[in-house]
Amino acid sequence: MHSHILTSLVLALAGISAASPLLDPQVKEFMASTDPAVNPIGPLARRAASGRSPRHLRPEDFVPTMAKRDTVSVNAISGADVGQIADFNGSDPEPIRGANGASFLSNSNHEIDELNLDNVAGPTTDQGTVPNLKWSMSLSHTRLLKGGWVREQTITDLPPSQDIAGAELRLAPNAYRELHWHRVAEWGYILGGTGRIAVVDANGKNYISDIQGPANGSDPDIYYFPPGTPHSIQALDDGLEILLIFTDGNFDALGTTFMLSDWLARTPLDIVAQNFGVNTSVLANIPQKDPYILPSTIPPPQLGDAAEQAVSDPQGTTDMPYVFRISQQEKVVAPGGGGWIKIQDSKTNFPLSTMLASALVFVEPNGMRELHWHTNDEWLYIISGSGRATAFAGSSSSRTFDFEPGDTAVFPTSYGHYMKNLSPTEPLIFLELFKADQYVDFSALQWLALTPAQVTADLLGISTSVVESFKKEKQYVIA
Repeated sequence: MHSHILTSLVLALAGISAASPLLDPQVKEFMASTDPAVNPIGPLARRAASGRSPRHLRPEDFVPTMAKRDTVSVNAISGADVGQIADFNGSDPEPIRGANGASFLSNSNHEIDELNLDNVAGPTTDQGTVPNLKWSMSLSHTRLLKGGWVREQTITDLPPSQDIAGAELRLAPNAYRELHWHRVAEWGYILGGTGRIAVVDANGKNYISDIQGPANGSDPDIYYFPPGTPHSIQALDDGLEILLIFTDGNFDALGTTFMLSDWLARTPLDIVAQNFGVNTSVLANIPQKDPYILPSTIPPPQLGDAAEQAVSDPQGTTDMPYVFRISQQEKVVAPGGGGWIKIQDSKTNFPLSTMLASALVFVEPNGMRELHWHTNDEWLYIISGSGRATAFAGSSSSRTFDFEPGDTAVFPTSYGHYMKNLSPTEPLIFLELFKADQYVDFSALQWLALTPAQVTADLLGISTSVVESFKKEKQYVIA
């Protein structure tokens, strides 16, 4: 009886369609109705174009014969293996590199494998037990709220990130991030859209300013709120999306964020009324649960008209701006070509940002952010493009990671690393952030170029003429 049931189950599974998801009638109808220049993108489309269907959609192949899987031949490295990223030529990634490894006998999530080839078949230089240093915002839970959404990366997602936590915040047109403050500093990079911030400092001086994302090829604005500084953020009619950075990896801990409405709802109403000099009936509509994000009842003045909302302040306005316009900053172009960098910190150009230093890095196709290290943990965010980096932890330990937009990472203090642009056609753009008052990095190339040539030559087994060809200026990015 059991064998009869099993046989029926196998026959039923065999009847399930093995077709590509791109051959689904609804998908075909949609594609036929679109501009013929529109092509499907992403891992599923690449797999369909190569004539393959995802394994989990073809159950008749789910239990291949052992002999079939044992004889799989994979050559993911063409030419000499010098650490290049594995290329499986359209086939499913397999944990094989040269003579090492063996193919999967069980199933695997090949869409994830394709985005993390160095987890599957990393370079032979990867050694030791370096922990995971990468997190994708796409893996974070998204809180859907009236007027927007938010998703975070905290220490529970990426334990090595002790100094910094990040979040992506989206506000619908005219919506607010409610009045609040934090125990830690908040730094924001405008990913898209337009908005307005309002702040009051400890001396009662107020500040209001518009903020804007990338527009017409220009770089966006950033802002900084010191610890304890009360503030609000409102989207304008384009809506707003922000990368938020906080100076504590354990950002979700109790006693870190304080919402005004939540505070008032948890305080006796007669006390609140006495404090504000009003009757308790006036306060009947205070939210009993903080909304976090809420829609506006009246649209604010348009972009550029922030002064219309400014409240006259007898104490005056703040002395230092909370907003920094990266678009107005000069690029530091790599001396040898390959890209540029823009650095922001309190010692150089953004005096208020005493707890966060940052850099916007642009790497041209096939270029790389040079081998370097820092005196603080580096928190990384990929804005666009595809990258690859190896983190060197000392003691013959290293690990290589692959990056796509929305990925975050942390390179702990003094870990040597680089960031390679994997695309031959598209730039790689990313942010480096540090819990520090000043941006500091050390260039491996510059160090060796400025060290007595014979010392470097003897250590590396190269000629002094090679050492003398090394660049003495910090390159930041190398073509």
